Amino acid sequence: MENTLLVQLRESENAGLFLLATLLGLVTGIGIWIFRAAIDGFHEIFSVWLASNILGSTLGPVAFVLSLALAGAVVGLIMDRFIGEERHHGVAGIIEAVAVSGGRLRYHRIPYKAIASALSLGAGASVGPEDPSVQIGANLGSWFGQGLRLREEHIRLLVAAGAASAIAAAFKAPIAGVFFAIEVVLNGAFETRSFGVIVLAAVISSAFTQAVEPMPEIGPFTYSLGSPLEIPLFVPLGLIVGIVSALFMRAVTWQHDLWHHYVHLPRPIKTALAGAMVGLVAIFLPQIMGTGREFMGEVLNGHGEFTILFLLLIVVGKILMTAVSMAGGFVGGIFAPTLVAGVALGAAYGDILKAAFPTAMATNPQAYAIAGMAALMAGVVRSPITAIMLVFELTNDYRLILPIMLATAVSVFAAEHIHRLGIYMDGLQRKGVFLTPGRDIDLMQGVLVEDAMLKPAPSISASASLGDLRDALRKQHINSLCVIGEQNELMGIVTLSDLQRAYKPDGDRELTVGDICTREVITVYPDDVLWTAIRQMSLHDIGRLPVVKRNSREVIGFIGRHGIMRAYNIAINRKMADQHVAERIRLNALTGGHAFEFSVPAASGVVNKAIKDIAWPSDSVVASITRNGKFLIPHGDSVLVAGDLLTIVADPELTADLRELIVGTT
Repeated sequence: MENTLLVQLRESENAGLFLLATLLGLVTGIGIWIFRAAIDGFHEIFSVWLASNILGSTLGPVAFVLSLALAGAVVGLIMDRFIGEERHHGVAGIIEAVAVSGGRLRYHRIPYKAIASALSLGAGASVGPEDPSVQIGANLGSWFGQGLRLREEHIRLLVAAGAASAIAAAFKAPIAGVFFAIEVVLNGAFETRSFGVIVLAAVISSAFTQAVEPMPEIGPFTYSLGSPLEIPLFVPLGLIVGIVSALFMRAVTWQHDLWHHYVHLPRPIKTALAGAMVGLVAIFLPQIMGTGREFMGEVLNGHGEFTILFLLLIVVGKILMTAVSMAGGFVGGIFAPTLVAGVALGAAYGDILKAAFPTAMATNPQAYAIAGMAALMAGVVRSPITAIMLVFELTNDYRLILPIMLATAVSVFAAEHIHRLGIYMDGLQRKGVFLTPGRDIDLMQGVLVEDAMLKPAPSISASASLGDLRDALRKQHINSLCVIGEQNELMGIVTLSDLQRAYKPDGDRELTVGDICTREVITVYPDDVLWTAIRQMSLHDIGRLPVVKRNSREVIGFIGRHGIMRAYNIAINRKMADQHVAERIRLNALTGGHAFEFSVPAASGVVNKAIKDIAWPSDSVVASITRNGKFLIPHGDSVLVAGDLLTIVADPELTADLRELIVGTT
């Protein structure tokens, strides 16, 4: 018989969740405390004892190259031996698990990841502590939920609460942790009960870590905004930081592709090579190593005499070495590197303004450094509230709230125009996982107007005669046309009823289409969701709507009921495809294997064979067959035909064997 307490926890939802949140916050706080101690321990071993004391006396700064290379080899060995290949790792994997697999994480792997991450950070790799910290908290939450066999919605909530408590403990930032869970982990889905559970876990975790080991303060500072007239100067900073944010993400993507496709080395050697590269750069720019907390403190407190050129070199070096560290196999996050690069970029901007306007500038240049921290993190991660609150809690200073919010908003705006998605969502979409912010939405909110509109729009010139209008309506078998001007801009709508009221056989040359058309026209944009068009048509009792460009009145299409029905079929097909992807990911999470997809070519040796008669590799299972758009449940007697799409769950190491069996190539 089950333990009575466990039954009560599952049945008394609110009390049980708040009790679990308290326990989760405490356990996560303990986990982060141990994790930070491990980072300090590895720092003493690799950076102090090995690099400085043992190798430093003879090799000088080159000792850090060897130290980081050795640490990289150990990290690569741990990841290769105990973790293996992962579809998504870090925060992106948690977002995916919450969205499509009910928050079920493979929590048995987290001790090895935590050790590899502590070693990465302690040795000086250019990564941050937030990613492994979030993994610790989220996996603990998933462990609690799965162990108690809670409903999926409660497991997801505990995963988010664990992530929030991890950020709260790692950065002494409970408010930022809460908003991180809502903005990033839950992808914008919000409920009042969720908020309470997440807040409780974050507060307990932060309180514990501060009680056992208070984190050194970076702020507060003596400077503030000199004059409200200087607030507009934060707009160019936001634009610059937004551009750098997009470049940061491009650098990470570029390095990932480079190391994945062209560096074909065993994982320990690959990570050792990445460590050596970071060590080489650190000889000249030691500030790029590790979390960079000391460097941020020096800049913000004005203790370091850094030139503008040196600060810009820090920005470039930190971005590139973070990309190399992550792509090469070190384990860590992106938060801390964005804060370091942001503080350097903001400080350089402030120094440039001070040099250009020495008498007019009343604001300390370090104020721009604080704004740069929040703006760069927000531009990369696309979580502006989290970024703003994290910077406030790190610096313990709220006097610059207006310029920081302005710079952050402008940065996100600029970054989205260059690189539409943040780093986590971009990584998911590159792997074929497309998530919609917030809760599940209606099918027709997942289809755009441009998917359903008729192109080109049936139209007629405003200067055309009524006779021309009569002929056009007859020719196109339609009872309404868009009326356009010389630049193809929409001027109105003309219908058969308009023509019948105005048409005079002997006087049709006196009036033009522009004279009789309806000028007040309801329009939609191509990037509107289709539900917007449906609502407009229903409110105004009309059957068709012109589609115009958002930045002009140029007509590009026409949408009617027939197009909407066609789009509904598109939406259904997309929904089925999304469900198929979700099931594949769920298989990954629940079985520990990987879900492969192979299309069966006509020349394949498995064509016209029953599944039971095929020599499949051991530890592989055919999970589903997609044939002519239909999903089939396979049986031993199921016969494969050319064109079948097979979903096979197997060990990732069997990729080549499965491809050779089905496709005929390796």
